Amino acid sequence: MSYSMFVFRANAAYAHDIQQDTFMALAAMYVEASPVYREVAWLRDWQAFWIEAAGNQGNGCSDLDPQKYLTDDDRIGLFREFLSDYRSWVSATAASLKLITGYDADKLVDFTETMEAVVTGDRTNPRVIPSHAVPFENWMNEPFAGPSQTLT
Repeated sequence: MSYSMFVFRANAAYAHDIQQDTFMALAAMYVEASPVYREVAWLRDWQAFWIEAAGNQGNGCSDLDPQKYLTDDDRIGLFREFLSDYRSWVSATAASLKLITGYDADKLVDFTETMEAVVTGDRTNPRVIPSHAVPFENWMNEPFAGPSQTLT
């Protein structure tokens, strides 16, 4: 099990690498299935990155590279709409997604809520911390948005 960070501008949150990979795989499917998001060129570029990068993360969520794709307020706004629609889709397909991923929908939704809180700088979310203050001591004991994994 490896752990990583999702970082955007001045904010960050801890996550499991598997959360990132699961998001990238499922979100890529959702972009492809959605007529609205399928037409957004920068989101399609990001989707291609997700497909290429999923499973290859040496240091996890920071490799989602949101700074490259969320370059202005309009894109941030559209990405927030995307996350909201994606969460609705995850909730509506919870049983199938659990069968495919092994994760409960609430864990998948929690991760996207954490992503959105990082992107918007919502420090009321207990998982969001200043990116410049990322502690490297005892960080594996922090609460995570996703499923708890046990090592075998």
